[in-house]
Amino acid sequence: MFIEETQDDSDDWMSALLRSPIFQRLPPTNLQKILMSLEAVHFNKGEVIVDQGTMGDYYYLIKNGHCELTRKPSPNAKEIKLARMSAGDTFGEDSLLSDAPRNGSIRALTDISLLRLNKPQFVSLIKEPSLAFVNYTEMQEVVKQGAILLDVRTPDEYESNHIDGSINEPFFSLRMQLKTLDKEKPIIVVCSDGKTSEAAVFLLLRNKINAMILKGGMAGINPEPKHDATPSGTTDDIEVVLDRPEMIHQECAVKQPDNNVSASNNAQDEHIRLLQLEIEALKMTNQQLNDKCMKLEFDKQNAEKQARLMHKQLEKLTQVLDKLKAGE
Repeated sequence: MFIEETQDDSDDWMSALLRSPIFQRLPPTNLQKILMSLEAVHFNKGEVIVDQGTMGDYYYLIKNGHCELTRKPSPNAKEIKLARMSAGDTFGEDSLLSDAPRNGSIRALTDISLLRLNKPQFVSLIKEPSLAFVNYTEMQEVVKQGAILLDVRTPDEYESNHIDGSINEPFFSLRMQLKTLDKEKPIIVVCSDGKTSEAAVFLLLRNKINAMILKGGMAGINPEPKHDATPSGTTDDIEVVLDRPEMIHQECAVKQPDNNVSASNNAQDEHIRLLQLEIEALKMTNQQLNDKCMKLEFDKQNAEKQARLMHKQLEKLTQVLDKLKAGE
């Protein structure tokens, strides 16, 4: 491997980048920073770019060439070929998102040129503006509206404890099941602590599937409060109350339900629900505006590319003309 200077010999990778669903969600300022931060590296045919079991440090975009994704189910097992990637494809985000070791290896099938972002740049410029989180209460509301609850833990973890109505699709096999998912419905992804869900949602977003993360995963779900069979007061408290009948009347007066308070709470709940719907509508409008900004940015990049090409052609024509004049 060697590091090379970024060159404008081909802008195909930039077009692929701007067409990616992930990058279309990013603010134009982030895109500009990404393009300025990309570092070019080169690997020879047969070299290992990413090694399974190591911690992630970079996010990669293929500029030109081909590579292969493989995975070993266990250290002594035979490698399984999972995918072949070429110009415009990206990889390396799973480990950066989940803070877990690489779950597969990438090997160069040809001489290959890559562009890469380091982890801090990936997190601040791509991860944070791309991923959306919901808490348990919000998850319940979105599921009521038709969202799919997808649990990406292992089958054993799922069987031991899961949310009612969720479906299990382990993360290691999710890539192969993308075509079976309903792209018309939003998906809420659940894992143990929310980390694997981040990698899963990133994969879904790359494939034009609207997805969110259950914040904190199963570990973040508050258990139902336990109710003891016996009253919270002590025996002495009961005896005191029995000795003073007027206290019974006072307690009853306090504990009687207040219909006005109940109605007020219902009105507040309805108001909150309407506000949440308005927020979702604003989010959709904001996304549409971001999409328009992205299109304008894409058009701008294409215009700048054409301007650079025309400038180069003009320089060449000028040089040819100067030579012809000199020959005369």
